[in-house]
Amino acid sequence: MRNFTKFMLIFFGIITLAINARAQFQTGDVFVAVASGSVQWRTPAGALVQTLNTGQGGFTTGMSFDSAGSLYVTNFSANSVSRFDINGNLIGTFGSGYSTPEMIIFDSSHNAWVGNTGGGFRKFDALGNFLGVRASGTRVDFMDLQPDQSTMLYTQEGSSILRWDVVNDVALTPFASSLGGNAFALRIRPNGDVLVANGANILRLNSAGAIIQTYDVAGENSWFAINLAPDGTSFWSADFGTSNVYRIDIATGAVISSFNTGTATGSTVFGLAVKGEITVANQLFISVAPKNSTNPINTQHCITATVVNQNGVAQANLNIIFTVRGVNGVIGGAALTNNSGQAQFCYVGPNAGRDSIYAAIGTTGIQDTAFKLWEDALPVELSSFTSSIDKKDVLLKWSTSEELNNSGFDIERSTLNSEYSKVGFVQGNGTTTEVRNYEFRDRNLSSGKYNYRLKQVDFNGNYHYYNLSNEIEIGRPEKFNLTQNYPNPFNPSTKIGFELPFDGNVKLSVYNNSGKLVSSISEGFKSAGYYTIDFNAVNLASGVYFYKMEYSSNGNTLEKVMKMTVLK
Repeated sequence: MRNFTKFMLIFFGIITLAINARAQFQTGDVFVAVASGSVQWRTPAGALVQTLNTGQGGFTTGMSFDSAGSLYVTNFSANSVSRFDINGNLIGTFGSGYSTPEMIIFDSSHNAWVGNTGGGFRKFDALGNFLGVRASGTRVDFMDLQPDQSTMLYTQEGSSILRWDVVNDVALTPFASSLGGNAFALRIRPNGDVLVANGANILRLNSAGAIIQTYDVAGENSWFAINLAPDGTSFWSADFGTSNVYRIDIATGAVISSFNTGTATGSTVFGLAVKGEITVANQLFISVAPKNSTNPINTQHCITATVVNQNGVAQANLNIIFTVRGVNGVIGGAALTNNSGQAQFCYVGPNAGRDSIYAAIGTTGIQDTAFKLWEDALPVELSSFTSSIDKKDVLLKWSTSEELNNSGFDIERSTLNSEYSKVGFVQGNGTTTEVRNYEFRDRNLSSGKYNYRLKQVDFNGNYHYYNLSNEIEIGRPEKFNLTQNYPNPFNPSTKIGFELPFDGNVKLSVYNNSGKLVSSISEGFKSAGYYTIDFNAVNLASGVYFYKMEYSSNGNTLEKVMKMTVLK
């Protein structure tokens, strides 16, 4: 009996751990407004995780997530917006002064916009403080904000999609008219397409407002709610007449999966939300590494794609599509990002030459590119390449484990952002399978930063480069200097270098074209020396910016301003 009791305690402990491990909103989870003040929280496969209750009763409708992952639920009947934390706990209500609110969205500055069928767009900051109303007196049902952060598309349950400039508070010409149905919920895709639940069917319009695709499922005639899936290739929609919820492929219109909420038909499912949906409040950025690399043919090369949002937060469970084009033909693969926002793709290149490797977030059009050079098998296997500093001399040491037809090594050196030049030669050992050790001393160097590489040369004239992984720094600078950022133009990161001949206080800032401060990169005391600082412009728009260095030392103050360009 004691063993059975122990077993049951362990069993229930495991169950409790499993429940607690899952009791947090995950990317791809679906949230369904089912009236009675409630929202069903379901997995991407449709399994019910939990029913969230606002305690307000009435019809729950449009929903959205803030940058922290909290869920906001509008209540058409109770004139309220409720907020749940990322674990599904009710925090309370958000904002006030609503008149039959039906939708909430967030802009890229984390402000909330709530559409009211009783009149206009009410704006709140992230804490729920009221910031004003736009389109006062105008009926607003469902809405979504375009990337310009100014143009709001909205519906009035008619045959049009309307537009309003919420910055200047003026009505604009309609986005689309004569849709032949009742336009309810809508979502704007990253490429500018608009999906709208139109009652009898679902429409996809291009950025000019023209209908380019129609979606429908047999037996469904009351399409109302709609949200985008985070993979960028599908969307979720629901029919309030049947309480059926569907995930549909955007390209083909095929139903990927579906479930029924089990609630009363004809009176529920008036809102949907999908965790990780790509909106203007959750902009995505992808980067790949390594950007440039060289491999011998018939070896494996791996590339890692990293996805973050505009706040630098890693994005998990996104579908990354990898495509290789080049000397090795067309190769493809896909992988989901992990909790660090990373996905990896590996392949073997049998042909010498160049490949381009593209990594895209689903079919959103958001991608980055890496470049791969495949070379014939190397004649020398370099097992190590190190450096050390002896006053103003640099001592380079390297070892080989195998050599084939090796004439020797040119030693090449470059200063910061300059071309490499030959500074010496060390003879090789022809063909050998024994470990060989080499060294070279570069003498009496001036203060500065240096990079080194070996140019291994065959007797037949072929050659291959081996780069020293670290930068060499000799002495300290003779004068203050702020160098041109590199690369330039850039997206989204660049390096800014500066040189300090004496200890002092520095302040490095970035300004826009109007002279407004947009970023403080570094401020404080620094010792004399050479510095390189990374600057990330992920939150800045394309354009020309200026970075300014202020340097104070020994009672003197020096300033220097340089120009850089963000190109996205």
